[in-house]
Amino acid sequence: MQLTAGEVESGMGGTLVAGSPGSVFTGVSIDSRTLRDGELFFAIRGPNQDGHRFIPDALSKGALGIVVEQKFEYPDEFPAGRILFKVADTHEALKDLALSVRHSWKGTLVAITGSMGKTTTREFAAQVMQSGFNLYQTPGNYNNLFGLPLALFGLRPGHDFGIFEMGMSASGEIAEMCRIANPSVGIITNVAPVHLKFFDSLEKIADAKGELAEALPDSGTLIYNADDPLVRTIATRFAGRKISFGRSSSADVRAEKIKVLGLDRTQFLLSCGGISQQAAIPFAGAHYVMNALPAVALGSLYNIALEQMADCLGKLQAAAMRGQIMKFSEGFTVIDDSYNSNPRALMQMIEVISEVPSFTRRILAAGEMLELGITSDRLHYECGEFAAARKIDMVIGIQGAAREIVRAAAASGIPEAFARFFPNAGAAAEFLEGSLLAGDLLLVKGSRGVHTEKIVQSVRSHFAEGRRGVSPRS
Repeated sequence: MQLTAGEVESGMGGTLVAGSPGSVFTGVSIDSRTLRDGELFFAIRGPNQDGHRFIPDALSKGALGIVVEQKFEYPDEFPAGRILFKVADTHEALKDLALSVRHSWKGTLVAITGSMGKTTTREFAAQVMQSGFNLYQTPGNYNNLFGLPLALFGLRPGHDFGIFEMGMSASGEIAEMCRIANPSVGIITNVAPVHLKFFDSLEKIADAKGELAEALPDSGTLIYNADDPLVRTIATRFAGRKISFGRSSSADVRAEKIKVLGLDRTQFLLSCGGISQQAAIPFAGAHYVMNALPAVALGSLYNIALEQMADCLGKLQAAAMRGQIMKFSEGFTVIDDSYNSNPRALMQMIEVISEVPSFTRRILAAGEMLELGITSDRLHYECGEFAAARKIDMVIGIQGAAREIVRAAAASGIPEAFARFFPNAGAAAEFLEGSLLAGDLLLVKGSRGVHTEKIVQSVRSHFAEGRRGVSPRS
């Protein structure tokens, strides 16, 4: 990115109070820890930190410019050669500047939302679309009202498409992100019991996700999950072009005869536009197929041949901590799905490990699922019952309400010696280090706040990784 100070001033509606309007910024940052030389630092006042405290750090790291609130006064003489802007609200200024950058970009912006699978769907869509176009996608987890504006600064004139992810924890957030990003294509994956701490019902969550469809122009396109009743309801309210995906016979892009052949292969019959073709993805589970179908729908919208897309599906790669498979020389396998969790996603992965052949024991390490509100204990308990019903051999619960997973597993027939609760991921990791055997399959999954990735890190540090050819990233 290259923006002059004059362009920044006009784009965000601030006042340039120090420095030259011709100075050029190479990037934008709101975190002094990751800021790079030549970037513009926005001093955001958040719920836990005030970015104005870190202005000295930002300047020492090489920030070319600083954006501050009107009332802020730099304690000394502002450094020569640096740029200082004053605005009424730094977060709003960040969004306004991102909006200005978005309006100057002439490509097609695709927005993805849903309760589960947003990042995997985004990755898959980008990989399919890259077979025919030059594109940019949301980096990492930049999918909220702080991250999305930063992600928009990555758009370049040569990008045909921008594929962006939109998450939320409150009504109105997706609508605001859409105001800034101005998508012309929207993808809604599903509505599931996530963020129930902040919403009264699944219907309220659906309303919040539906803000994406409401923001699309009449000339836009909505790609939606035909198998999800709440998503179908959202789609009925959209008057523009619609493409549905799913396993149901009514879906425009459809997967049939899904068969899990192993941890690194699920085969299915792919149908789109009246044409059917055998396809496979290098992952285990029907839910990964569901993440791939929106990518096919998007590709079909822009005339990528079905045969070409089927070839892309066979080479898909997963984002980190979202289903990566690791084999160890000691003879056991780990599925690292530790990035996040919710009840439906956890049950999907339990289903996967219960079905794949050739393992002696199947072990679940499940962290607490956060933001479930008053339904938390019940939903955790149901996951424990589900694990026992699917003949999981060992269930490990980590932190808080995950105790209910363990309690249900033990009550449903799993021996108490193999249904264990630990207060944190470190304790669970220590137990697993002494418990894993050749022939084991370990699934690690949990909400971000539980840090179940520490279990994976611990296993990797104590054991020797063997052939990683089964990894979706290989």
